Amino acid sequence: MTLATPQSRESANVGRGPFAPALKEKMPKKVKPPPEATPEIDLRNVRPKTSKQLRRWISDYTGIKIPDQAVCSDHQSPWECFEAIHLKRPSIALILGSRGCGKSFLSALDTHLTSRSDPDHSTRILGGSKAQSVQIYHALREITQRHEGKKGGDSDSIARMKKDGATYVNGSEVEILAASPTSVRGPHVPSLKLDEVDEMDTDIRESAMGMCLGRKADPKKKRAKVDASVIMTSTCHRVHGPMSKLIEQAEAGSFPLYTMCVFEVLEKCPEERSGPGPGPTYSRCPECPISRYCLDVADGVQPKAKRSNGHYPIDSLIQKYKTTSVRVFEADYLCKLSSSEAAWFPDFTVEAHVSETAEFIHGLDVHLAVDTGVFTGAVFFQVVPADANPGSGDSIHVFADYLSEGKSAEANARALRDIATLRCRGERLKATTDPAGNSRNAVGPTVLAEYARAGLILNPWPLSKVADGLALLDSFVTPSVGSPQLQIHPRCAPLIQAMQCYRRAKRAGQWLDRPDDPQHPYEDLVDALRGGLKAHYPVGRVPKSNLHRVPANKVF
Repeated sequence: MTLATPQSRESANVGRGPFAPALKEKMPKKVKPPPEATPEIDLRNVRPKTSKQLRRWISDYTGIKIPDQAVCSDHQSPWECFEAIHLKRPSIALILGSRGCGKSFLSALDTHLTSRSDPDHSTRILGGSKAQSVQIYHALREITQRHEGKKGGDSDSIARMKKDGATYVNGSEVEILAASPTSVRGPHVPSLKLDEVDEMDTDIRESAMGMCLGRKADPKKKRAKVDASVIMTSTCHRVHGPMSKLIEQAEAGSFPLYTMCVFEVLEKCPEERSGPGPGPTYSRCPECPISRYCLDVADGVQPKAKRSNGHYPIDSLIQKYKTTSVRVFEADYLCKLSSSEAAWFPDFTVEAHVSETAEFIHGLDVHLAVDTGVFTGAVFFQVVPADANPGSGDSIHVFADYLSEGKSAEANARALRDIATLRCRGERLKATTDPAGNSRNAVGPTVLAEYARAGLILNPWPLSKVADGLALLDSFVTPSVGSPQLQIHPRCAPLIQAMQCYRRAKRAGQWLDRPDDPQHPYEDLVDALRGGLKAHYPVGRVPKSNLHRVPANKVF
């Protein structure tokens, strides 16, 4: 048995009884020393492998802030685009971006980071034009020589900066070229950037793909394996143009598509401009010229400009809205695939001009208009007379079309006869063609004679200026009063595409009041339609007269 000493008993009673709290307060508290701060790792010579490292490297050594808020549905922020192309390094990727969103700048930044981290890396950047190539060069120069973060800049990684590229200390090189048949025949490189592909000839773009080739690992030279990567960036100006077709491929799953419009890079709208909240609609929103786009959000969601955190000034965007057409503004700044100012029929839309009601009507004449040549285009249409409603006019129903390339006149004639039999039973057919078809070719017989030998009699439509025929066609597309008077059946896909893509000529930066030439196959179908209308309306759409018309040379 062990007896407790007075001292031990006193120690055992500590913390007990009515004075226990007071005793506890008098006891000194143990203070845990703060942990020593972990020194921050210098990432200057470390290749970023995570999103956090990548963001920190850019902040430390360039000071660049990339907007990271996607405010439009189905769009991505510039940071999402950049992170994906740099860290994931896709085999092929397409970036649809608005003007001023930084497509070229981000492409240059990705090029710089890849080049400085991978010794002996080669990159080729092809711009849709020489001016576009120079723009990429300026972006690369600014990143390396003018931008600095809290830990300085990165100009030391560049050995030599040239007007058409750069050479790095580690042996990497970047060359910037304008897209041309000769520039795409260069050496194989693992990284290829194609900028403004909508302005690039499709054949040149496809040939450029052959330049991109992955690199095997080389332990002796301490070079890692590098997969080939092609990044294509552009706005989209033309319906069914190069960029539009690439977008269709991307949406079908061929390669990833990243989209960012001007709202993804727009500065945040301050309360001084919008008025007090709390939103989603602010007191001064209705006064803003771009509110129709900014407020195009789901119910209960804040306006786009209240969620963005970019660099593009709101005043600059309002300026663009006021000085450009709606079509150009939506195509250039909102990434909406609409017709550009180059379109000859800008008001032609599928919703207004394409309908299944444009079917063959028994009892009405069928007009077959043929534009012959290497490309042969033809349309079948009927003129539906004006009804009893005051102010209405004739309407045109196109129920069939035909397009071929490189076929003989006899083969085309047989195909057209088959279509006539299928679609209108060959009833009341009036066939016309370009007067040039009555000229002898190098072999001898005229085109009209060859069609006649195949059983299709073609009569030349009246000689007239191309602009007059297009104006006649446009009067049905966009009548001064009432709804559109041109209706095309959905089965006529080539003609619908031709109406969307037929464009004006451009000289010295100015759009002219004449069509671009050549623009096959669109012109072959449009020319056939305008010629057929001219055959029915030889003097234009004038009120009918009961007087008999005779040529002027037969009056006297």
